[in-house]
Amino acid sequence: MGPLSRKEEIVFKPFPGKDPFKPVKPSKKRTGQLIMHSTIMFGREFCYAIEAAFVTPVLLTVGLPKSLYSFVWLISPILGFLLQPVVGSVSDRCTSRWGKRRPFILILGLLMLLGMALYLNGDAVISVLVVDRGTWKTWAIIITMLGVVLFDFAADFIDGPIKAYLFDVCTHQDKQKGLHYHALLTGLGGALGYLTGAIDWEATILGKYLGSEFHVMFFFGALVFLLCLVVHLCSIPEAPLVDTSGETKVLVKNSQPDQYGAIESVKNNSECSEMRISPKEEKLTTKADSQVTALVSV
Repeated sequence: MGPLSRKEEIVFKPFPGKDPFKPVKPSKKRTGQLIMHSTIMFGREFCYAIEAAFVTPVLLTVGLPKSLYSFVWLISPILGFLLQPVVGSVSDRCTSRWGKRRPFILILGLLMLLGMALYLNGDAVISVLVVDRGTWKTWAIIITMLGVVLFDFAADFIDGPIKAYLFDVCTHQDKQKGLHYHALLTGLGGALGYLTGAIDWEATILGKYLGSEFHVMFFFGALVFLLCLVVHLCSIPEAPLVDTSGETKVLVKNSQPDQYGAIESVKNNSECSEMRISPKEEKLTTKADSQVTALVSV
């Protein structure tokens, strides 16, 4: 260091609160929060089990040609391949006050419910919307296919925001625990979904009241998934992404091409360090300033 560093007096004014230049480390989460976060995997797999057990009988009921069976299952992966990177990029830039992930989880969850309602209640939808009975079969096939594709699309897509939500708000140890709970509740949800589908609901009071076994399964699937979705969204607070692109102040103002301007105050209540120099070193200061000015001019 030069002679200026021997007698100068440096006074640092620390940033209020936490150091903004250090990486933000998430706080440790309670076990209950991680379990609540994992409940959506239970609901998602419960609905997946219902789809796996009942889609084929539903498609047979509406009279879908066998040549279109594979086509129904092919559409959703193609849409996922094309759109999932786009949805992920939009989610990374989302500035909603709910956070980056939860708005997309909510939208995809509602799309899952809509798709399940269409393929399990297609006959009821057709009877309300279509007047011409001669076209009921055609419309039933269209509505059922649309419901299956929409459900698969949303159920496949929702896994990405769920995992990103967990990784955004948890420490490394909590991420591991959260993934373990995800796997556990995924298995439980699938097992309970298949067990529910194995019951002959048409012989029960609920089946007679709702009209068919398909309507009963929609009732249970929608109830379980909606409850799990609400619990998941309320599990762990998510800090919103703040867009600071238009809020940054100029730190060095060069009002004239041959000299420095004044350093303005930094936003967000932070203060720059202040350097005080004793009167005895005034000559040294003047000399140092002239050297800095010469370097800047170059």
